[in-house]
Amino acid sequence: MSSKRIPCDSCRQRRVRCEGSSPCVPCQRAQLTCKREYIRKPRGPKHGRGKKIAALRAAQSHFDHDHVAVANGEPPGEGFLSPENLPRLMERCVDVYLHHMYPIMPLFSQSTLIQWLKRPQEPNEKSMLFALCALVTAFMCGHSESIIGSGEWAAVARWFIEKSLLIRSDYSFVEDNTVLTLLASFFVAVTYFELHNTRQSWFYLREAITLGHALGLHANEYYRGMNYVDSLYHRRIFNILFITERSLAIARHKPVLISRPLQLPAPGPSDGYENFDEQPEIDLGFRQLVLVYSQIDVEFLDFWSRKSPVCSSSSWKQCGSDLLVHDGVMSDAQRADICVTQQWLDLVLWRAALQQSLLSTKAGLRSRTFSYPEDIALSLLQVLTSLPQESVEVHGLGIFEKINDVGNTLADFIHCSTDLTGWTETMAQNLDRLSSIRNYLSLSPNANVKYAVSLGRRLAEFDLSYRSPLTRLPALDSVSGDLTTGYHDY
Repeated sequence: MSSKRIPCDSCRQRRVRCEGSSPCVPCQRAQLTCKREYIRKPRGPKHGRGKKIAALRAAQSHFDHDHVAVANGEPPGEGFLSPENLPRLMERCVDVYLHHMYPIMPLFSQSTLIQWLKRPQEPNEKSMLFALCALVTAFMCGHSESIIGSGEWAAVARWFIEKSLLIRSDYSFVEDNTVLTLLASFFVAVTYFELHNTRQSWFYLREAITLGHALGLHANEYYRGMNYVDSLYHRRIFNILFITERSLAIARHKPVLISRPLQLPAPGPSDGYENFDEQPEIDLGFRQLVLVYSQIDVEFLDFWSRKSPVCSSSSWKQCGSDLLVHDGVMSDAQRADICVTQQWLDLVLWRAALQQSLLSTKAGLRSRTFSYPEDIALSLLQVLTSLPQESVEVHGLGIFEKINDVGNTLADFIHCSTDLTGWTETMAQNLDRLSSIRNYLSLSPNANVKYAVSLGRRLAEFDLSYRSPLTRLPALDSVSGDLTTGYHDY
């Protein structure tokens, strides 16, 4: 009787079959380090005081009514969204934002946000908080049971959006001289993206940018007389609009309203920075993310949005490793955003070069060859395997769309190259990489539905068309199993 095979760490994270050798065949194909450092948690009953069971029972007693109603297509009712329970739910959403999402959207003083919940709110504050709750509900959809007590996160997110927009009618939001209405529009825009409504998302993002320009956030005069911490948060708000608009503009071939970000100044000796309630690495990570997007200039975007037939942008000089930013010390969530974005922008520049007929089989730069998507996919997987899965999930659908772009471009390359050269060992490695990318897309139930299933179908077609019968069966078992179970395997 053979001993039980122990899968290596890379195969465990990629969720592919490992035959137990060292190094194993899948790691050799994908050019990954094969090691076994993972320690399995002991099985058996866990002894405790029953606090988790009591909390679950209490949650179910409050939430079961609404869960059934929403599942039947009815709007959320008098359960966890009732006036009595709503404050507790909003506190939970704010807590999730501060502990999990703040590093990727550091837009508030954390103490100020908590204080707003403990006192009666002004209409603009309440509208913003409802929009923030919608954002948290959508971004953290894989953990909706623990946050809202229901798996119907999309219906709850829409309810929060409706409440936020309804409250705006109680005051002249266009004349609001604070950034709160702007933030509400921004959170609504990003939530609509999570709900697969691109048109509404683009509309409310443009509304947020227009409100920011009306306030003068783009001008240095706005920040005169403002203390360092307040100035930093307001500049971050403008720059998060820059980042989001630029990301959507690249993905959807749209023009932009914000040509460049604001510079974030370093604190002076008398700026009161010692009372700043965030870790220093968060500011560093946000600055690096702004720098990554600022490398794609407006001239390139005009070409990319098909407003200009030819591009002579300086962005063309940024290719391969030249596009990478030295990330330093930052949170895992920020590192995931920066590293995945770097690989995605590298892919965008390669596509643009393809459109301009700048690629060649004899090019001196790998980034100017037809096979460069292989390198991008490998680099992306090396980044993802080095990060905790939670650091990828927390970004919502946006990061998975970038991963999906890399996967589909690799699939296009596999299709074209096999038609020209036939099936090779290199194509087998690419198919393993494509399978790993599809598995990462299933980390979120939202991304699984929107991206992983369709990419899985392409993967299955390649298996049927190109793999040999001996190697096809295990791969097809993995793909078909993931397609049926999806996120539940995570």
